[in-house]
Amino acid sequence: MSGDSAATQALFKKANNLNFTLLADEKGDVAKAFGVPLKPGGKVKAKIDDKEEELVRGVSAARWTFIIGKDGKVAYKNTMVKAAEDSKAVLEAVEKLK
Repeated sequence: MSGDSAATQALFKKANNLNFTLLADEKGDVAKAFGVPLKPGGKVKAKIDDKEEELVRGVSAARWTFIIGKDGKVAYKNTMVKAAEDSKAVLEAVEKLK
């Protein structure tokens, strides 16, 4: 989930050929509920499919990872995410929940 608009998320999904849903939290309401630090967002231009697009981010949230357990409670939280290593850490955390 990010502070990007739903339209920006759709463009990112298309540009990166992703096969899963991306969630938008443009006002940062979900991030705030979880205590994630926020900064103002902004707009940038990017070329996607040879077309210049304006990407809009309502807020910029710190990169934190949460795993919600079957009971609806936070089962895992990482506030020091290293993007390149995060999927491995998430997989390990999920395996421990089984």
